[in-house]
Amino acid sequence: MSVSLANVGHHLLASRTLLHRRQVQVAIGIAAIATLLSVILAPDVTPSMWDWIRIILVGILGASSVLMFTAAQLLPAESTDRRPRLVIAGALVAMALLLNLTFTLGTALIFSIGFTVIVLIATGDSALRTTKTIASALIATIPFWVWTALQAWTAGLLLLIPLASVAVISNGHMRAAMNMPSDNGSPLTPRGHRLACWLGILGSALIALVAGLLSDASNGVVALGAAGAIVIVGLEAGSPPGPVSGSRSLSPAIVDVALLWIALCWIVSL
Repeated sequence: MSVSLANVGHHLLASRTLLHRRQVQVAIGIAAIATLLSVILAPDVTPSMWDWIRIILVGILGASSVLMFTAAQLLPAESTDRRPRLVIAGALVAMALLLNLTFTLGTALIFSIGFTVIVLIATGDSALRTTKTIASALIATIPFWVWTALQAWTAGLLLLIPLASVAVISNGHMRAAMNMPSDNGSPLTPRGHRLACWLGILGSALIALVAGLLSDASNGVVALGAAGAIVIVGLEAGSPPGPVSGSRSLSPAIVDVALLWIALCWIVSL
């Protein structure tokens, strides 16, 4: 089935309906902020206007292709609109990869890996298609892509991978603590889940501190991240209970802030 130019606009507009979903809006916002901060915080690099234009274009093409892939997956397999949307999504990815090649081959490879991960999450099982999972994947991959594009790569970025993994686990514990009745017979009580979440946050801070001591990272900034995490854990411990017994209505947001603060301080320290 061919995809005529007249239908391309129709399919692109159809994928825009996904933008009304809060989860999509949050993901795009996180991606935009992560990209902006990654460019600004790239060490010893002053991006040119051409660099900014290419990064923005790649971001737009990448986001559009993810939306198109997702829109195609939402259609029944026998739908006549499914294949054209997949073709358009593939074309958008191809254009994004070509733009990435104007940086380096490594930039294109990292973009393709990150793009594949995001698409698999966005179109995969609903249990994995959560805001925290998508956000963690974006925060863990975008700095790799941007810093490679600007030739500001450093091995310290690899620490973002375990930090993102701990973030997903810690956030999951906090949400379990909020939504779990105290008498459900689970091995972990709501308080146990909260303690596990706190250990995840403090463990992330400790990982960053140790990595800072073993590398050329700015120890002062890393220590600031750890201190901030400790303060935020204290705020969560003292936050008022939510409407459900044993829950804290602000806890997931507080946990996200703590983990993002650690990651941001680590990036700044590089």
